[in-house]
Amino acid sequence: MIRLDKYIADTLVCTRSEASALIRAGRVCLDGVTVKKGDVRFDEKKCTVAVDGKTAGYKEFIYIMMNKPAGVVSATDDVREKTVLSLLPEKYMTKELFPVGRLDKDTVGLIILTNDGKNAHRLLSPKHHVEKEYYVECDVEFADSDIDTCLKGVMMDGDRTKPCVLKICENDRKCAHMILTEGKYHEIKRLCGHMGKNVTFLERVRFGSLLLDGELQRGEWRELSEEEISMLG
Repeated sequence: MIRLDKYIADTLVCTRSEASALIRAGRVCLDGVTVKKGDVRFDEKKCTVAVDGKTAGYKEFIYIMMNKPAGVVSATDDVREKTVLSLLPEKYMTKELFPVGRLDKDTVGLIILTNDGKNAHRLLSPKHHVEKEYYVECDVEFADSDIDTCLKGVMMDGDRTKPCVLKICENDRKCAHMILTEGKYHEIKRLCGHMGKNVTFLERVRFGSLLLDGELQRGEWRELSEEEISMLG
């Protein structure tokens, strides 16, 4: 059972007070009957809610894809730095969103924000082998031997890194795609450093089967569809 005002706030991504205002204004119907009290409880799996005549299907969790720009930290709050959450509209501030994993301050690209803690933990767990793909540019060319180095792993933080797939770009061997299934601190930069290279640009382009939306400019975002959420892994 769920309160009507919470249902509306979660579904429309608005504050509880904004949801209550909609209900008091007579704009919300429960199974075809106008309801003006937000504390009414009902079974969201059996009942139908409509706002202004349009069915409002319940959405328990929010998933957002963002094209993270450089200079922004992957955190919920920071007293000194601008965060990825600060790029979202105010209506999301009460939804307890957090980034699924982290990208370095100077790393750009695909980052997922959600309030689904259980699934986020699963997606980040190395034992589930969810792939994250990055496009990387370095100051010197990659060698063919680097492919084996990445697959075999290197010692980092007391143990060997899990196999990383390295795909060197044919038209520019200073560029490559790297696919990880874990997320050690600065892992790609440290892997490249082990191979004698400095990373000059790093972009995450894929999480699971979900590709970064090419229509999103740096700093832009959009909510994911149910189908896209299933593609995360």
